[in-house]
Amino acid sequence: MIHGHGDDYQGELKANFSSNVWADGDNAALKRHLSEQLHAIDRYPEPYATSLRQRIALKSAIVPNELLVTNGSVEAFYLIAQAFQGALSLIKTPTFSEYADACRLYSHRMLTSTEHDLFDTIAAQSPNLVWICNPNNPDGYTYSIEILRSYLKAFPHTIFIIDQAYAGFTHAKSFDLNDIHHYSNLLIVESLTKRYAIPGLRLGYVVGNEELIARIAGCQQPWTVNALAIVAGHFLLDGYSDSFDLTAWIAESAWLQREIDAIPYLKVKASNLPYFLVRLHAGKAADLKQYLVFRQLLIRDASNFDGLHGEWIRICALRHEQNSLLLDELKRWSQYITV
Repeated sequence: MIHGHGDDYQGELKANFSSNVWADGDNAALKRHLSEQLHAIDRYPEPYATSLRQRIALKSAIVPNELLVTNGSVEAFYLIAQAFQGALSLIKTPTFSEYADACRLYSHRMLTSTEHDLFDTIAAQSPNLVWICNPNNPDGYTYSIEILRSYLKAFPHTIFIIDQAYAGFTHAKSFDLNDIHHYSNLLIVESLTKRYAIPGLRLGYVVGNEELIARIAGCQQPWTVNALAIVAGHFLLDGYSDSFDLTAWIAESAWLQREIDAIPYLKVKASNLPYFLVRLHAGKAADLKQYLVFRQLLIRDASNFDGLHGEWIRICALRHEQNSLLLDELKRWSQYITV
Protein backbone atom coordinates (compact mmCIF):
# COMPACT_ATOMS: atom_id res chain seq x y z
CA MET A 1 0.00 0.00 0.00
CA ILE A 2 2.98 2.26 -0.60
CA HIS A 3 0.86 4.70 -2.62
CA GLY A 4 -2.21 4.62 -0.38
CA HIS A 5 -1.70 7.37 2.17
CA GLY A 6 -3.92 10.24 3.23
CA ASP A 7 -3.39 13.91 2.43
CA ASP A 8 -3.10 12.90 -1.22
CA TYR A 9 -5.00 15.81 -2.78
CA GLN A 10 -3.02 18.97 -3.45
CA GLY A 11 -5.90 21.27 -4.40
CA GLU A 12 -7.53 23.89 -2.19
CA LEU A 13 -9.48 22.52 0.76
CA LYS A 14 -11.90 23.83 3.33
CA ALA A 15 -10.92 21.03 5.71
CA ASN A 16 -8.51 18.09 5.65
CA PHE A 17 -9.77 15.17 7.73
CA SER A 18 -7.37 12.69 6.12
CA SER A 19 -4.21 13.30 8.19
CA ASN A 20 -3.82 12.44 11.86
CA VAL A 21 -2.29 15.71 13.03
CA TRP A 22 -3.40 18.15 15.70
CA ALA A 23 -6.44 20.01 14.39
CA ASP A 24 -5.67 23.34 16.06
CA GLY A 25 -1.92 23.20 15.60
CA ASP A 26 -0.71 26.80 15.46
CA ASN A 27 2.93 26.58 14.48
CA ALA A 28 3.27 30.27 13.62
CA ALA A 29 6.02 30.75 16.24
CA LEU A 30 7.99 27.87 14.77
CA LYS A 31 7.56 29.25 11.26
CA ARG A 32 8.83 32.64 12.39
CA HIS A 33 11.83 30.98 14.00
CA LEU A 34 12.58 28.96 10.88
CA SER A 35 12.32 32.07 8.69
CA GLU A 36 15.02 33.63 10.87
CA GLN A 37 17.21 30.53 10.50
CA LEU A 38 17.11 30.11 6.73
CA HIS A 39 20.86 30.70 6.63
CA ALA A 40 21.15 27.12 7.94
CA ILE A 41 20.52 25.84 4.42
CA ASP A 42 23.72 27.54 3.21
CA ARG A 43 25.72 24.62 4.59
CA TYR A 44 25.31 20.88 4.82
CA PRO A 45 23.39 19.78 7.90
CA GLU A 46 25.00 17.57 10.52
CA PRO A 47 25.35 14.16 8.84
CA TYR A 48 23.46 12.36 11.60
CA ALA A 49 21.72 15.22 13.45
CA THR A 50 24.16 14.73 16.31
CA SER A 51 23.29 17.87 18.27
CA LEU A 52 19.59 16.99 18.26
CA ARG A 53 20.38 13.40 19.12
CA GLN A 54 22.33 14.59 22.18
CA ARG A 55 19.56 17.00 23.14
CA ILE A 56 16.79 14.38 23.05
CA ALA A 57 18.96 11.89 24.92
CA LEU A 58 19.73 14.37 27.72
CA LYS A 59 16.06 15.26 28.07
CA SER A 60 15.04 11.59 28.20
CA ALA A 61 17.68 10.21 30.59
CA ILE A 62 19.33 8.02 27.98
CA VAL A 63 22.69 8.27 26.20
CA PRO A 64 23.09 9.46 22.58
CA ASN A 65 24.18 6.02 21.37
CA GLU A 66 20.75 4.71 22.36
CA LEU A 67 18.98 7.01 19.92
CA LEU A 68 18.92 7.71 16.19
CA VAL A 69 17.25 10.81 14.69
CA THR A 70 15.43 10.06 11.43
CA ASN A 71 13.64 11.71 8.52
CA GLY A 72 10.25 11.13 10.11
CA SER A 73 9.31 7.90 11.83
CA VAL A 74 8.95 6.23 8.43
CA GLU A 75 12.70 6.31 7.82
CA ALA A 76 13.13 4.48 11.13
CA PHE A 77 10.84 1.67 9.96
CA TYR A 78 12.78 1.17 6.74
CA LEU A 79 16.12 1.27 8.57
CA ILE A 80 14.92 -1.34 11.07
CA ALA A 81 13.68 -3.59 8.27
CA GLN A 82 17.00 -3.20 6.45
CA ALA A 83 19.03 -3.90 9.59
CA PHE A 84 17.11 -7.17 10.07
CA GLN A 85 16.86 -8.12 6.41
CA GLY A 86 15.21 -11.50 5.85
CA ALA A 87 13.77 -11.67 9.38
CA LEU A 88 10.43 -13.18 10.36
CA SER A 89 8.18 -10.19 11.15
CA LEU A 90 4.78 -10.24 12.80
CA ILE A 91 2.58 -7.20 12.18
CA LYS A 92 -0.52 -6.45 14.24
CA THR A 93 -3.24 -5.49 11.74
CA PRO A 94 -5.01 -3.40 10.61
CA THR A 95 -2.25 -0.85 10.91
CA PHE A 96 0.05 1.64 9.20
CA SER A 97 1.10 0.21 5.84
CA GLU A 98 4.76 1.22 5.94
CA TYR A 99 5.71 -1.59 8.32
CA ALA A 100 4.71 -4.18 5.72
CA ASP A 101 6.11 -2.15 2.82
CA ALA A 102 9.49 -1.87 4.56
CA CYS A 103 9.49 -5.58 5.38
CA ARG A 104 8.67 -6.53 1.80
CA LEU A 105 11.47 -4.33 0.48
CA TYR A 106 13.99 -6.16 2.67
CA SER A 107 12.70 -9.69 2.07
CA HIS A 108 11.12 -10.33 5.45
CA ARG A 109 8.85 -13.29 5.89
CA MET A 110 5.64 -11.81 7.25
CA LEU A 111 2.89 -12.90 9.59
CA THR A 112 -0.17 -10.92 10.68
CA SER A 113 -2.26 -10.98 13.80
CA THR A 114 -5.08 -9.06 15.42
CA GLU A 115 -5.00 -7.68 18.96
CA HIS A 116 -7.08 -10.66 20.06
CA ASP A 117 -4.59 -13.39 19.13
CA LEU A 118 -1.27 -11.54 19.21
CA PHE A 119 0.14 -13.34 22.26
CA ASP A 120 -0.76 -16.80 20.95
CA THR A 121 0.67 -16.01 17.51
CA ILE A 122 3.98 -14.87 18.96
CA ALA A 123 4.15 -17.96 21.16
CA ALA A 124 3.42 -20.27 18.23
CA GLN A 125 5.54 -18.63 15.53
CA SER A 126 8.51 -17.10 17.44
CA PRO A 127 8.97 -14.10 15.14
CA ASN A 128 12.21 -12.11 15.17
CA LEU A 129 10.32 -8.81 15.12
CA VAL A 130 6.85 -7.69 16.21
CA TRP A 131 5.53 -4.37 14.88
CA ILE A 132 2.90 -2.59 16.99
CA CYS A 133 1.46 0.88 16.50
CA ASN A 134 0.30 2.08 19.91
CA PRO A 135 -2.08 3.89 19.79
CA ASN A 136 -2.91 2.21 16.52
CA ASN A 137 -3.46 3.84 13.17
CA PRO A 138 -6.12 3.67 11.70
CA ASP A 139 -8.54 2.57 14.45
CA GLY A 140 -7.10 4.12 17.63
CA TYR A 141 -6.84 0.78 19.45
CA THR A 142 -4.47 1.16 22.40
CA TYR A 143 -2.70 -1.58 24.33
CA SER A 144 -2.18 -0.92 28.01
CA ILE A 145 1.45 -0.42 28.97
CA GLU A 146 1.12 -3.38 31.35
CA ILE A 147 0.13 -5.72 28.51
CA LEU A 148 3.07 -4.62 26.36
CA ARG A 149 5.48 -5.05 29.26
CA SER A 150 4.17 -8.57 29.80
CA TYR A 151 4.90 -9.36 26.12
CA LEU A 152 8.43 -7.98 26.41
CA LYS A 153 9.07 -10.21 29.42
CA ALA A 154 7.38 -13.29 27.99
CA PHE A 155 9.29 -13.18 24.70
CA PRO A 156 12.81 -11.90 25.46
CA HIS A 157 14.24 -13.15 22.15
CA THR A 158 11.71 -11.23 20.06
CA ILE A 159 12.31 -7.55 19.30
CA PHE A 160 9.21 -5.39 19.72
CA ILE A 161 9.01 -2.22 17.61
CA ILE A 162 6.53 0.08 19.35
CA ASP A 163 5.47 3.01 17.18
CA GLN A 164 4.36 5.81 19.54
CA ALA A 165 3.69 8.45 16.89
CA TYR A 166 0.24 9.04 18.38
CA ALA A 167 1.11 8.69 22.07
CA GLY A 168 0.38 12.40 22.48
CA PHE A 169 -3.19 11.85 21.27
CA THR A 170 -4.30 9.76 24.25
CA HIS A 171 -4.34 10.01 28.03
CA ALA A 172 -3.23 6.37 28.24
CA LYS A 173 0.32 5.82 29.48
CA SER A 174 3.01 5.08 26.91
CA PHE A 175 6.62 3.94 27.24
CA ASP A 176 9.16 6.40 28.55
CA LEU A 177 12.31 6.43 26.45
CA ASN A 178 14.40 5.21 29.36
CA ASP A 179 12.25 2.05 29.54
CA ILE A 180 14.78 0.64 27.06
CA HIS A 181 17.08 0.21 30.08
CA HIS A 182 14.65 -2.40 31.42
CA TYR A 183 13.94 -4.25 28.15
CA SER A 184 16.78 -5.16 25.80
CA ASN A 185 14.24 -6.27 23.18
CA LEU A 186 12.41 -2.92 22.95
CA LEU A 187 12.64 -0.36 20.15
CA ILE A 188 10.53 2.80 20.56
CA VAL A 189 9.78 4.94 17.51
CA GLU A 190 8.60 8.51 18.04
CA SER A 191 7.43 11.31 15.75
CA LEU A 192 7.71 15.04 16.37
CA THR A 193 5.36 15.98 13.53
CA LYS A 194 1.88 14.80 14.60
CA ARG A 195 1.58 16.66 17.87
CA TYR A 196 2.94 19.91 16.45
CA ALA A 197 1.17 19.68 13.05
CA ILE A 198 4.38 19.83 11.01
CA PRO A 199 4.31 16.61 8.93
CA GLY A 200 6.11 18.33 6.05
CA LEU A 201 9.28 18.71 8.12
CA ARG A 202 9.78 14.92 8.53
CA LEU A 203 11.31 14.50 11.97
CA GLY A 204 11.35 11.46 14.23
CA TYR A 205 13.65 9.11 16.09
CA VAL A 206 14.12 5.54 17.26
CA VAL A 207 15.37 4.51 20.70
CA GLY A 208 16.80 1.19 21.87
CA ASN A 209 19.84 -0.36 23.52
CA GLU A 210 23.23 0.59 22.08
CA GLU A 211 23.68 -2.69 20.21
CA LEU A 212 20.33 -2.40 18.43
CA ILE A 213 20.80 1.28 17.58
CA ALA A 214 24.32 0.66 16.24
CA ARG A 215 22.94 -2.05 13.96
CA ILE A 216 20.19 0.26 12.68
CA ALA A 217 22.48 3.29 12.39
CA GLY A 218 24.78 1.26 10.16
CA CYS A 219 22.06 1.36 7.50
CA GLN A 220 21.38 5.12 7.63
CA GLN A 221 22.66 7.38 4.90
CA PRO A 222 24.18 10.72 5.93
CA TRP A 223 22.15 13.95 5.78
CA THR A 224 18.70 12.34 5.77
CA VAL A 225 17.55 14.92 8.35
CA ASN A 226 17.70 18.38 6.80
CA ALA A 227 19.06 21.52 8.46
CA LEU A 228 15.68 23.17 9.06
CA ALA A 229 14.25 20.01 10.62
CA ILE A 230 17.18 19.98 13.05
CA VAL A 231 16.56 23.66 13.86
CA ALA A 232 12.87 22.89 14.42
CA GLY A 233 13.69 20.00 16.73
CA HIS A 234 15.82 22.23 18.94
CA PHE A 235 13.10 24.89 18.98
CA LEU A 236 10.46 22.39 20.12
CA LEU A 237 12.76 21.05 22.84
CA ASP A 238 13.48 24.55 24.11
CA GLY A 239 10.27 24.49 26.14
CA TYR A 240 7.99 25.63 23.31
CA SER A 241 4.41 25.67 24.59
CA ASP A 242 1.10 26.09 22.79
CA SER A 243 -2.61 25.73 23.42
CA PHE A 244 -2.80 21.97 22.89
CA ASP A 245 -5.95 20.72 24.66
CA LEU A 246 -6.20 16.98 24.26
CA THR A 247 -9.28 16.61 26.46
CA ALA A 248 -11.27 19.07 24.35
CA TRP A 249 -10.12 17.47 21.11
CA ILE A 250 -11.10 13.98 22.25
CA ALA A 251 -14.50 15.31 23.37
CA GLU A 252 -15.03 16.86 19.93
CA SER A 253 -14.08 13.57 18.31
CA ALA A 254 -16.56 11.70 20.51
CA TRP A 255 -19.32 14.11 19.47
CA LEU A 256 -18.43 13.73 15.80
CA GLN A 257 -18.40 9.94 16.10
CA ARG A 258 -21.90 9.93 17.62
CA GLU A 259 -23.25 12.23 14.91
CA ILE A 260 -21.75 10.22 12.05
CA ASP A 261 -22.95 6.94 13.54
CA ALA A 262 -26.51 8.27 13.33
CA ILE A 263 -26.25 8.81 9.55
CA PRO A 264 -27.75 6.01 7.42
CA TYR A 265 -25.25 3.56 5.87
CA LEU A 266 -22.38 4.70 8.12
CA LYS A 267 -21.14 2.80 11.17
CA VAL A 268 -18.41 4.23 13.38
CA LYS A 269 -15.82 2.00 14.99
CA ALA A 270 -15.60 3.77 18.33
CA SER A 271 -12.25 5.31 19.24
CA ASN A 272 -11.00 7.16 22.31
CA LEU A 273 -8.63 9.16 20.11
CA PRO A 274 -9.21 12.13 17.82
CA TYR A 275 -9.21 9.85 14.76
CA PHE A 276 -11.48 6.90 13.99
CA LEU A 277 -12.74 4.50 11.34
CA VAL A 278 -16.16 4.51 9.69
CA ARG A 279 -17.52 1.55 7.73
CA LEU A 280 -19.77 2.14 4.74
CA HIS A 281 -22.70 -0.23 4.45
CA ALA A 282 -23.60 1.15 1.03
CA GLY A 283 -21.55 2.78 -1.70
CA LYS A 284 -17.77 2.84 -2.18
CA ALA A 285 -15.23 4.64 -0.02
CA ALA A 286 -13.44 5.92 -3.12
CA ASP A 287 -16.68 7.42 -4.46
CA LEU A 288 -17.48 9.08 -1.15
CA LYS A 289 -13.99 10.52 -1.02
CA GLN A 290 -14.39 11.97 -4.50
CA TYR A 291 -17.82 13.35 -3.63
CA LEU A 292 -16.31 15.20 -0.69
CA VAL A 293 -13.25 16.40 -2.63
CA PHE A 294 -15.61 18.20 -5.01
CA ARG A 295 -16.82 20.03 -1.91
CA GLN A 296 -13.26 20.75 -0.78
CA LEU A 297 -13.31 18.25 2.08
CA LEU A 298 -10.74 15.45 2.22
CA ILE A 299 -11.10 12.13 4.06
CA ARG A 300 -8.93 9.03 4.05
CA ASP A 301 -10.08 6.06 2.00
CA ALA A 302 -9.03 3.32 4.44
CA SER A 303 -10.33 0.33 2.49
CA ASN A 304 -6.81 -0.71 1.48
CA PHE A 305 -5.53 -1.24 5.02
CA ASP A 306 -4.52 -4.87 5.51
CA GLY A 307 -6.98 -6.51 7.86
CA LEU A 308 -9.97 -4.33 6.97
CA HIS A 309 -12.71 -5.98 4.97
CA GLY A 310 -15.37 -3.97 3.20
CA GLU A 311 -15.47 -0.24 2.61
CA TRP A 312 -13.89 2.01 5.22
CA ILE A 313 -12.93 5.64 5.66
CA ARG A 314 -10.80 7.26 8.35
CA ILE A 315 -11.55 10.67 9.80
CA CYS A 316 -9.54 12.88 12.12
CA ALA A 317 -11.71 15.36 13.99
CA LEU A 318 -10.99 19.04 13.32
CA ARG A 319 -12.56 22.22 14.67
CA HIS A 320 -16.28 22.10 15.42
CA GLU A 321 -17.28 24.28 12.46
CA GLN A 322 -15.26 22.09 10.08
CA ASN A 323 -16.71 18.92 11.56
CA SER A 324 -20.18 20.36 11.06
CA LEU A 325 -19.42 20.92 7.36
CA LEU A 326 -18.44 17.28 7.03
CA LEU A 327 -21.60 16.11 8.78
CA ASP A 328 -23.79 18.15 6.46
CA GLU A 329 -22.14 16.65 3.39
CA LEU A 330 -22.26 13.09 4.73
CA LYS A 331 -25.98 13.50 5.35
CA ARG A 332 -26.49 14.75 1.80
CA TRP A 333 -24.45 11.84 0.44
CA SER A 334 -26.54 9.32 2.38
CA GLN A 335 -29.68 10.67 0.68
CA TYR A 336 -28.29 9.84 -2.76
CA ILE A 337 -27.27 6.28 -1.92
CA THR A 338 -29.39 3.46 -3.32
CA VAL A 339 -29.03 0.00 -1.81
